[in-house]
Amino acid sequence: MDRRIEATLKVMHEEIQRNIPVHELAQQVRLSTGHFIRLFKAETSFSPKQYMRCMRMKQAETLLDGSFLSVKEIAACLGVGDRSHFSRDFKKFHGRPPTNFRRRKPSTSK
Repeated sequence: MDRRIEATLKVMHEEIQRNIPVHELAQQVRLSTGHFIRLFKAETSFSPKQYMRCMRMKQAETLLDGSFLSVKEIAACLGVGDRSHFSRDFKKFHGRPPTNFRRRKPSTSK
């Protein structure tokens, strides 16, 4: 993988709660915005915004499974200020809203 994209991914993972503008990511690796987006998509198969959304949804899944944080608190931890926007994105990604996702624990009784 291109070292500039690796550096960008590291920043995105470290600052998942921050909405980093694409032009800022491009500046950090000294590329024009257009060239950065093309290179990012060639290396990851996603645009930077799509990649960040997927990353957040995977982190949300982890937090829903492993914490007692509310959906609103999880959205805030991930840099999504609007709970309804977060729930809508989560449902698109996982096929169900975050509250239903949390309740999906399989029963262990026979």
